Amino acid sequence: MMAGLIISLQVLICNSTSAQTQVLNKGFEQWTTTDKGNAVPKSWHSYGDGDCQLKGIYSWGCGQTTKNHSNRVTGHTGYGCEIYAVTIAGNLVNGVLTTGQMQFASPDNKSSDNCTYTDKENKCGHKAAMTFTGRPDSVYFWCKFDMKKPSTVAIAKFHLHSNLAYKDISTHTASTPQKGKIGNAFCEFKDPNDQKWHRYKFAFTYYDEQNHVVKSTTRTPSYILVCFSTNKVAKGGNSGDKLIIDDIEMIYNKRLSYLKIDGQPLPDFDPDRTDYAWFCDNSGHIPQVEAEAQSPNATVRVETEPALIRVIVTHDDGEQVYTIALTGEVVTR
Repeated sequence: MMAGLIISLQVLICNSTSAQTQVLNKGFEQWTTTDKGNAVPKSWHSYGDGDCQLKGIYSWGCGQTTKNHSNRVTGHTGYGCEIYAVTIAGNLVNGVLTTGQMQFASPDNKSSDNCTYTDKENKCGHKAAMTFTGRPDSVYFWCKFDMKKPSTVAIAKFHLHSNLAYKDISTHTASTPQKGKIGNAFCEFKDPNDQKWHRYKFAFTYYDEQNHVVKSTTRTPSYILVCFSTNKVAKGGNSGDKLIIDDIEMIYNKRLSYLKIDGQPLPDFDPDRTDYAWFCDNSGHIPQVEAEAQSPNATVRVETEPALIRVIVTHDDGEQVYTIALTGEVVTR
């Protein structure tokens, strides 16, 4: 028979602000310029400040990529960023929004010289490098499509990398080996053809230095390179295809996967539930607590005090503390 001990569980959340664990201007409320067709959110970039290195007969193309092909519009909340595809001299150009520096150096759209990269040395003077130290479990963002043809597939790429000029190239996949690669989320999402806001969620995958997928990593990123495009294929889709982006959120899962007391699972355990009761006839016994985090990049520690046990889940953006208050006949120290 279990009686005499009541255990209540409360969840407290403490957030740390010292690390860079979210992308800057994630809700697109701050803007460098709001000119129609040339608007760009602060800390983000597009064609307007791209580095055009085309030469010879192709150099005329540099003068055609001076606008961002983006607008500040009504977003899911507040403002959002609309990017759109255009046709320039018969060539389709996808709408693009990125945290990095765009580079155009070859007429071949499959060339690795055409890329977006983290300009950590600020060679182009646009501060196109976003520092980042988190190891998120997943990413959420909101998008709304306005495409010329239904079922168009857009793409968003999130690269977590070390302290170097990391590149995003249109032909690369999530598994493509690359120096400095720590983790990524390659997000392909289809136009539902209803012109409504939809929230998309994608998980991050992490890699070791040999490009093998790993369950967790102790390697801390230095930067994040984010690239949104109106189409997953370079020069794909149609001129006038539009994609509105808003409210990007990195998710750090600080929930427990299980909680055990004296080796027994807590009945009806729910990671989001805050109160439980546990009755025990072991007078004077402080129960032993076991717990495991859902995220492989989170850690768990248990702290015991008289009449109080704390189960602390720590992730890159802070802590979630489960507190177990003990009542009944417990040891007083």
